[in-house]
Amino acid sequence: MSTEPPELVVVVPVYNEESAIVGVLEEWRTELSKVVPHYQILVINDGSKDGTLKALSALNWPELRIHTHSNRGHGQSCLVGYQEAQRIGAPYVFQIDSDGQCDPIAFRSVWERRKDAPAVYGRRMTRDDGFSRRLVTRVLRWSLKATQRTRLNDTNVPYRLYHTSVAADAARQIPATFDLANIGLALRLEPLGFVEVPIHFRDRVGGHASVRYWGFVRKGRRLFQDLRSL
Repeated sequence: MSTEPPELVVVVPVYNEESAIVGVLEEWRTELSKVVPHYQILVINDGSKDGTLKALSALNWPELRIHTHSNRGHGQSCLVGYQEAQRIGAPYVFQIDSDGQCDPIAFRSVWERRKDAPAVYGRRMTRDDGFSRRLVTRVLRWSLKATQRTRLNDTNVPYRLYHTSVAADAARQIPATFDLANIGLALRLEPLGFVEVPIHFRDRVGGHASVRYWGFVRKGRRLFQDLRSL
């Protein structure tokens, strides 16, 4: 690989996804190679207890980096990834999830908007992951519009492209106790400008979501407590 910093770092937080992670990365690697000549994939292993790390280590790809830490949660792992992307020197950082729901087909459309705003978000317009998940996103959207006056429509979407310096600097301002940290980051960056690009969101590949339906109620309560700390 070139010794020059990559143009893009793709941050992939992962926790106990041994059955899905290799297929997800292979699919994204294929699409990224078509769109961005020089990129790195940065997997943030959030203290996985299954065979995730072993599966990742076996790939031995030159563009793959693995960062492992004790379990901090999805949002905090994303913040670590944004800051690591800045240390790597990439001007852009893109975050996806590790469960196969993020369809690579929309990435080109997102990448083409990278100079239009410091933040480019996918907006989940069609979804395969069930009514309850769509309902949670809808409730979150209108709750935040009412309480935070946000213009964002999908603050928790795991399909987001940032100017790295902007994301990393904002990530350092999010408390380590902030649970849904990606939401806090999106709201903090909103005044700088953003673009939303329609995407399709697939059902997850294998395994099960770490947060079940009633868990979202608890997380919602925690979110609004955390937002007061900002």
